[in-house]
Formats: sequence, C-alpha cells, structure tokens
Amino acid sequence: MLNGEDLQRPTYTCLQTIDEGTAVCRKGIHEVLGITIVQKTISLLGIPDGAAHEPGLLVKFDHPHIVKVREAQFDPEFRGVKGVTFICDFYEGGSVLDALRDGHRFGIETAVAIAGHLLDALAYLHGQKRYIHRDVKPGNVLLDASRTRACLGDLGSAALLDGTGNVENHGGTPLYLDPAARPTGQVSAASDLYGLGVTLTEMLTGRFPYETVDDVQVMERLAAGRRALPDAAYVLPPETAPPIAKLIRSLIDADPAKRPNSAAAALRLLQEASFIPWLRTQGSGLVGEWEGRWPLHSRTSRGYRLTVLEETRGPRAGQSSVTVHQRTAGGDWRRINALCNYIPARNAKELAKAFRAVERHAQS
Repeated sequence: MLNGEDLQRPTYTCLQTIDEGTAVCRKGIHEVLGITIVQKTISLLGIPDGAAHEPGLLVKFDHPHIVKVREAQFDPEFRGVKGVTFICDFYEGGSVLDALRDGHRFGIETAVAIAGHLLDALAYLHGQKRYIHRDVKPGNVLLDASRTRACLGDLGSAALLDGTGNVENHGGTPLYLDPAARPTGQVSAASDLYGLGVTLTEMLTGRFPYETVDDVQVMERLAAGRRALPDAAYVLPPETAPPIAKLIRSLIDADPAKRPNSAAAALRLLQEASFIPWLRTQGSGLVGEWEGRWPLHSRTSRGYRLTVLEETRGPRAGQSSVTVHQRTAGGDWRRINALCNYIPARNAKELAKAFRAVERHAQS
C-alpha cells in the first residue's frame, strides 16, 4: 500500500477484466493521474525465469517502443498462490492481433513504420541489454489509437543471452517460433527477427486462419526445422515493393544465417528502402483499387492510382484490365495509357509486374 493511501477513495477504478489463463488484465482509470491504464496480474506458480521478473524488466528497459511499467506490487492471494500485479499504460489501438481480428488493413507504409519501431526496440534489447524477447508475435505488439505507432510488450519470456549469443528455447508461440529452435533447443537474437518477420507478413497478408491450422502438422514441421505453416502462407501481396519483400523474406528464412545479422542491420535496410506505399482503397484479393505516392517523404509527391477489374464477358473474359492514373498538380487524375493493359485474371505475378511498372515510371 502506498503511504497515505485513502481506502475510501481508491487510486484505481476497474472498467473491464480480461482473463488470459495464467494472467488477468484489468483495464481501468488511474484516478489521481486521470489516465487509462492496464493492471496485469500474473501467477508466480511454476512461472519460468523471465515471467516472474517482467515488471522489473519493464522498468529496467527504457525505450520509447517498449511498454513502460508505472507501478508494481506483490499479490499474496492470486488464485490461491502468490502473484504480482503491475501497471502499464493502456494502448487504445489494442494489439496487432486485435487489429487483424477487426479486419483492419495495414498499408505498406504503416506496416513498415511499425516494423521500424519494433526493430529499434529489438536493437536496444539485443545490443544494449543483451536480452531477447523470445515471443515476438502480433499479440505482443501494442498500438496507439491511430494504429500507426507500436510498442513491444509482454516480456514474460525474455531472457539474458549467454556468452554464445544463445539461450534455451522456452515456450514461444508455435506459429512465430524460429524453425531452428526445436532441432537445436536454442534461440537467439535471430529468433526475435524471425518472429517480427512473420508478424509483418501477417500484417500485409491478413490474419492467418488460426481456426484451420493443424497443430500436429505445425509441431511436425517445427521439429523438422521448417516453418510452422506451408510456404503459401508467407506469400506477400503483389503491391509489396521488392526491397520490402526482400527484407521480409530474409527475416523469415528458416536458416538463421540467412537473416540480417542484427536488428540494427535490418533497421538500416528498412530505412534505406525506396518504395511506393501502396494502400488498397477498394476490393479484395487481386481485384480492386490501390493508391500510392512517390517520393514517399516529400511535399511534392506525385499520387498514383492502380485499378484492376476482372473481365467476365466478351473477348477479354478471363483477363483483368489494369488502369493507371497519376494525380495532376490541380488534383485531377490523368490516365497513363502506356501503363494500362490486360493481364491474366487472378495472376499475382503479372499483377506484381504492373505495380513494378508504375514504380519505374515514378522513379524515371
């Protein structure tokens, strides 16, 4: 109890309780500070190394993209055993997993920005603190109200790296687990990069079909040193620019040696990438409308619009029309005839070529 605590006027008002199995989260109001917070209570019974010390780690780590703890205390009677409760800021955007469940679309620009935040946080954890997270996944990436800024949370599985740069594989969520973890029994900083890469892939492709995932097959694939899901699950949408796609593919390579050699190195590659930040404005799959601009960070950026319509009748049946427009200085859209053509319907590779053609036009 804090010195001078007024029992008739509690510091916290609970608004909502969420049971997460080994933990209970309570959204509430800090009545003194007038802010929305989250109380997280975890059981200390059978909790491995990092989890029991999570509040202490969150205090120890001081980074703008790592969740910050405001207060913590022991709970002597949490589900009949000892526990600990800590207080963190409430993130109005929920987690990336919450956003995906809501059907939220992460455009390339936002996904890249969030990846930058997380790589910056991981570079700090790995390089300055010598810790790895061990469970980077959409549910552990928290977002602000605009869902454009991210913080890395839930360091319950975090561990201090040994002299070899490895640590024992403990837990981790199978779909985001480094394929090298099961065969070797070890994880490393490269394992956090893998979890980030899969998270970024899911942000761009849409929520994985968790309900239809065969857990037995997942564990068999991981035991064999393969990624948790078939390769088709990791295919990026055709609007993903080559430098971004190349980086993501390297992050999720089953071989840790083929990933960037550090979070800092991956962050540099991300910051150096030039691309049109295509954002879908209509449609689904390989049909619809996308808009983007070039250069990315400029007051004089030129806007582009690419529209794909599938032809179902007439001589063009089985094809899709690709129409490209450029925004004029006056704000009108001008058709670019040289970039308008027909491609085989539902052909992702041909559609990717159409996006690349626009990018070449923009950069010329």
